[in-house]
Amino acid sequence: MLSPYLTDVQQKGWQTEGYLLIKKVLSSAEIETLLEAVDSVIETYVQETPNLQGNNRFGKGAYTIIRAIERTDALDPLTDHPRTFGTILSLMGPYLQIMGTQIYVRHSDVEALMGFHTDAGPSLQRIHPHPDSLPLQFKIQFFLTDLTEPDQGNFMCVPGSHKVDFPENGFKKGTYPEGAIQVLAEAGDAVIFPWALWHGVGPNQTDRIRKSVTFRYGQMWSRPYDYDKLPAEVLARMTPRRRRLFGDMGENHHPTDYFKPHDQLEVICADEWNVPLPLP
Repeated sequence: MLSPYLTDVQQKGWQTEGYLLIKKVLSSAEIETLLEAVDSVIETYVQETPNLQGNNRFGKGAYTIIRAIERTDALDPLTDHPRTFGTILSLMGPYLQIMGTQIYVRHSDVEALMGFHTDAGPSLQRIHPHPDSLPLQFKIQFFLTDLTEPDQGNFMCVPGSHKVDFPENGFKKGTYPEGAIQVLAEAGDAVIFPWALWHGVGPNQTDRIRKSVTFRYGQMWSRPYDYDKLPAEVLARMTPRRRRLFGDMGENHHPTDYFKPHDQLEVICADEWNVPLPLP
């Protein structure tokens, strides 16, 4: 089906380069609200994590806060944001779920930043996207701080590497594969990339902390990445679509509902695509 959310240029870029940079996803008001909430989560997390405590209220080094959606409801709108969700559906299809949510914090600490890797361990490392198939999983990273120049803790990747075997011995921190680039982005931009793309984090040589939020999406039959099931009180605050995206199939669900739920299109797509839905 022709998607109104994905242009021919974007589709070609996704297939050849292996990532999409979407500009101006978040408004200045959304960025402000998210930063306030994320800063509060970070401060609490630092207090809970002794090895991060230092003079700065946001800790030190480079670290990731997993299950972030459980720590603040301010992230809920990113689940199916109107400026990204149509693109997500276009790339992955409607039988999808959110596999994990993370807050990334990257201080001015070159040694602590992450080296090049692929996502989800050695199993998926041997599986590559096929141009005619839906992706198994990908991440969308929302940037909350500017990365408009190199060496600000930028997201790095090797365009086209999602089709290439990752080296068995990998890369040490600070060692960049041939063809690696630093992606330049403004606060409010978002990047989508699949598990197989070689990626890492560039050095942060500024006096500012790079902050971003990532949602990992996968086919709904896949196992979630950083949670088993969201707490009931978190699910209770969400819309039916958001609950479904976090794997909530209702009280009387059957295990096969994660493969072929009869109401998936109605729950996920109706208001987003605004097209008549086929009858079951």
